[in-house]
Amino acid sequence: IAVGAKWSDQHGHSNSGAAYLYQVVPDGTVHYLHKVTAHDANATDYFGTSVSFSHGILAVGAPSDNHSGHTDAGSAYVYRLEHNGSLSPLGKVTASDANASDKFGSSVSLSGNLLTVGAYDDDHAGGVNAGSAYLFQLEQNGSVAELGKVTASDPNASDKFGSSVSLSGNLLAVGAEGHDPNGLSS
Repeated sequence: IAVGAKWSDQHGHSNSGAAYLYQVVPDGTVHYLHKVTAHDANATDYFGTSVSFSHGILAVGAPSDNHSGHTDAGSAYVYRLEHNGSLSPLGKVTASDANASDKFGSSVSLSGNLLTVGAYDDDHAGGVNAGSAYLFQLEQNGSVAELGKVTASDPNASDKFGSSVSLSGNLLAVGAEGHDPNGLSS
């Protein structure tokens, strides 16, 4: 079980965030395994806003992480749970076209060797905050390669496409909490 705590204060940084990893054993009890924090944590990164754990891989979103000169561009961190119980960082994932306030990492989902990361405030041809989701492949050597960017077929401003994502095998579902279907607001 992976649990996010985005308002957790870590390493002297307010709201830098954390994630916790637990194991459910056959008798139904739950054992604490790890507390995870970003190696480059800063105040208000909100690491742990989103979490996904699948087949020994943990992904944690930090949608307010500042990087590459962009405030709140966001990022996701990927870890591998090793056979000896330790947790190894595989890398920090960011969008190839990152911009300020994209909120990349607002949602994450793992399935097999695929990772999807939502960026609900991404601006593109659909308008301001139309949103997007990014698909990545986890390689055998631990690296992460971006496969592509997904946007709505009918994007509009403030749709917030990417506010939720879910992968199952090679099927991807993306939520757009601000979309206005049939003239109904949000």
